[in-house]
Amino acid sequence: MEALSAGLTAWLAQALPSGWPLARGLVELLLFALVPSLLLLSSASALLAGAQARVQASLHVRPRGVPRSRWLGALLFAAALWWPWLGELTSTEAVLASFVLAFCAALALLAGLQPRRALTSSFRGLALLATVILAALQAWCTQGSLGAALFGVASSFAAAGLLWINGGTHLARALRCLLMFAVAGLPLVWRLLQSASDPGLRAALEAWPAWGLGAREAVLLLFLLLATQGLPALLRHVSELQLAADKEGEAHFIDPLTGLATRLGLERQLALAVVNSDAHERPLALLLFDLDGFNPVNSSFGHDKGDALLRLAGERLRACLGTGDVAARIGGDEFAVLLIDARSKEAVASFTARVLAELARPYVLDRRELAISCSAGIARYPLDGGKARMLACADAAKSAAKRLGGACYCFYAAGMDGDSREQLDLLRDLRHAVERDQLELYFQPKIDARSGEVTAAEALLRWHHPSRGMVSPVIFIPIAERFGFMRELGNWVIDAACRQAQIWRESGLRMRVAINLSAQQMRQADIVERIQSALQASGMHPTLLTCEITESVVMENTQAIQDTFRRLGELGVHLSIDDFGTGYSSLSYLRQLPAQELKVDRAFVTDLVSSADARAVVDAVIKLAHALGLRVVAEGVETQGQQQVLVSMGCDELQGYLFARPMSAQAILLWATDDKNSAPAFRASLFGDTQDLDQL
Repeated sequence: MEALSAGLTAWLAQALPSGWPLARGLVELLLFALVPSLLLLSSASALLAGAQARVQASLHVRPRGVPRSRWLGALLFAAALWWPWLGELTSTEAVLASFVLAFCAALALLAGLQPRRALTSSFRGLALLATVILAALQAWCTQGSLGAALFGVASSFAAAGLLWINGGTHLARALRCLLMFAVAGLPLVWRLLQSASDPGLRAALEAWPAWGLGAREAVLLLFLLLATQGLPALLRHVSELQLAADKEGEAHFIDPLTGLATRLGLERQLALAVVNSDAHERPLALLLFDLDGFNPVNSSFGHDKGDALLRLAGERLRACLGTGDVAARIGGDEFAVLLIDARSKEAVASFTARVLAELARPYVLDRRELAISCSAGIARYPLDGGKARMLACADAAKSAAKRLGGACYCFYAAGMDGDSREQLDLLRDLRHAVERDQLELYFQPKIDARSGEVTAAEALLRWHHPSRGMVSPVIFIPIAERFGFMRELGNWVIDAACRQAQIWRESGLRMRVAINLSAQQMRQADIVERIQSALQASGMHPTLLTCEITESVVMENTQAIQDTFRRLGELGVHLSIDDFGTGYSSLSYLRQLPAQELKVDRAFVTDLVSSADARAVVDAVIKLAHALGLRVVAEGVETQGQQQVLVSMGCDELQGYLFARPMSAQAILLWATDDKNSAPAFRASLFGDTQDLDQL
């Protein structure tokens, strides 16, 4: 360094005569002020981009066009902090030590000045404190003075401001100019003030008039401003990258529909809240809210009205929040609230009840009032587990609230999430059951109400679990629907039912078989082709297959459901609307469907003898169906009194334990062929392939 300074001084003495002090001073300023200033500006730009890239990577946001130049930026920035402090008499050891300190200061500054949501306040404070200490040591190492250390601290603060200020406004650019001048100028000002101990600077100063110091500073400021204005494109580029990266990050953490946090945003806030909770021993609470019956809103009013309802729900939820609490929309109709102070269980319960009441208030959509209820689950930290388990515990508590009928809340209790683990185990075993042929179809006969003869049979799925024994469909069907396994399970039922019909036909029994189609199957694009393929493979006539679809699915009235209904009708299969009376049927829509049959829900049949209201509903349904040319089947018939009432009302077919429980396919065949004299008997038209299909 001494050789470099001596060479530069000798070159200046030869190139510029002593009569040109102003020229010599300007060249010296160019070498010792402007060059490090330009270096500082370039390194600051690289550092900004590198810092943003690092933060985006930590938040799992893929940066677009932002260079990953963290180490290069730190190196350039360290050089800019290091250069102005070097003098002609600085030793080699001091030069190396000061550069190492400057590099460490740059790294600490880089870590501390990432976007504010990426780090905790305590970590940021420690990083900036380390930057100040390292900058002071670096200045002291080269100048050996406490005053130099203070100027070094001031220079590091200016560097922090240079990196912190973003944007492309005129004010932001002006502030960057001033701060860059401070970063490079403060060390030079100190060296000028201490010029008496620096022969090189003293000799340069002696060539200037008495006013030379002020003129030098003015020229230095002019050069810095010119240099800054000469690089506006670089600053604009960095600012645009920063703003674009911020917007891209916000898209991942803010829900565009409600303005609440997304699931990622909630998880980020939860992580920060857990750190603060551990530091201040302040418990947290995570609440999950699910709107009960939201899907019919979309199907009845349209998705735009459903979105409007979600926006209103988000606004009501936000209005209930306290200071520091966080609200998020983490699913279609699922919301979450993070309470940062949950010392009192009673206070959490009171807050949850207030939110449930707010969300249950009627909504006005398209000048119509609509009221829906809400279920909630509550998990507390650290009582119910660590951060990673909070969402799972709250979800388990919410599921428990729904099992209680909804419109209520539940606190998490040990064992609730065991249901989820068991469901996953059952799902795994169910997949194996499909592959290993552990499933079986049972059949429950349908009886003609007038003649008492068997006319058809409904296929009901049963599962022979190798260790659990017979598993009820009430248990495994909801699991298949929840985890998206209904397609595979439904396809197995379609194939098995058609194969069994073929086996019966080969044994002389030609009987209509009914299968149930779930909502997921009705939305399945290839469901009609799947049924057609199974019919062709088994040689079964389409009219011998009944597809039962629940009323709630029918009333969704989506394009996919309508197309499936139309194509099933064109295929020629028998269509039945199951659980009729439990939904909100539109008579005009019902009249347009290619259905041939209605099944009265068992809830009405159960109270048929004792309830006049139930009799009135069933009688109205039967008359409506007959007016529309539909047959009526009553399911859940268990007493002779129910049978007599239904027969007197003109019901066409009956089904229930009064006549037969679900039985295996072999038992059905034995009943039909060996016990034909027993009651109820099988209709004669079910035997042989020569009978007219219309008689069925």
